Amino acid sequence: MSNTSISVVLTHFNKGSLLQRTIESLQPDLPELLEIIVVDDASTDPTWPEFSQKLEQSYPKVKIIRNSDNQGPARRLNQGGNLAQGEYLFFMDADDVLAPHRLTQIVDLMQQSTSDLFYGNKVKIHDLAEINAYSEIITSTIEHPLTYMIQHNIMEMCVMCHTDTWKNSKGCNPSLFIQDESLALQLGAASKKLLFTKTPTVFVILDVEETKSLRGTNRLSRNLNQQHHDMFFTIYDFLKDHNLEQTQQNLLKKKALSTYWKSLKKHNKKSIKEFFYYILSKRNPDKWWSARVEQLKAYFSNLDHVRRPNT
Repeated sequence: MSNTSISVVLTHFNKGSLLQRTIESLQPDLPELLEIIVVDDASTDPTWPEFSQKLEQSYPKVKIIRNSDNQGPARRLNQGGNLAQGEYLFFMDADDVLAPHRLTQIVDLMQQSTSDLFYGNKVKIHDLAEINAYSEIITSTIEHPLTYMIQHNIMEMCVMCHTDTWKNSKGCNPSLFIQDESLALQLGAASKKLLFTKTPTVFVILDVEETKSLRGTNRLSRNLNQQHHDMFFTIYDFLKDHNLEQTQQNLLKKKALSTYWKSLKKHNKKSIKEFFYYILSKRNPDKWWSARVEQLKAYFSNLDHVRRPNT
């Protein structure tokens, strides 16, 4: 693997010192690691300008892309992915930690299995020492990536792909804010073979004080309206833009219809009628998608507290 090059892409917004811990976990001195691209989404932290300069000085492979407008992680991930120069691209969240030696392990296994896409397991832990318990990874090779990823709801931010797969995927849906579902579907559709592992690979460190002081309370994961909106429109647009097998269509339609029911529950808008529709849609998603898609589109378009990138 001596001639292989890896670009890591991190999207960043007000992560503070957690970003440095993430960079350290990538083992920035690895010969195969070509660059660590940090795409900043107009951070508002007043310490960021000085801190970001120190990062660039301390880590020669770190390239920070500074933006003056906040557009969301989907567009910023596309920005970083399109700038990457490596043969392989690795994406993860800028406040998580990668298991030691994973970058080279993943590329080795991808090359051995002739896979162009890898997804790993992201887990929550309380003790950093737990990371060292997973030195070896057990993988499965999947010949039909998109169907498998839809069936198993694979969309964690622990993903590596060959640069050609990234280019063919065209990246995340740029009209949406959150990238997870869109990235997985786009890469799944472009991939020829998926390598997947349940072995913990990326770690979310659940430290109570750290979570309050550094991760903050205004996180996208807390905004269910944003999650539901972006999941629905990711599926809506993906179905329009791709000629999918009926099985794939049904799985995605079922998920979108289920997202609508979850949103109704969140807003206390449940009714016997809507529950009845929900049960029927699980049995025949194609029929109920056709019957209700415009109603659902209008519903999600009018949700409050939803960020939409500027056009």
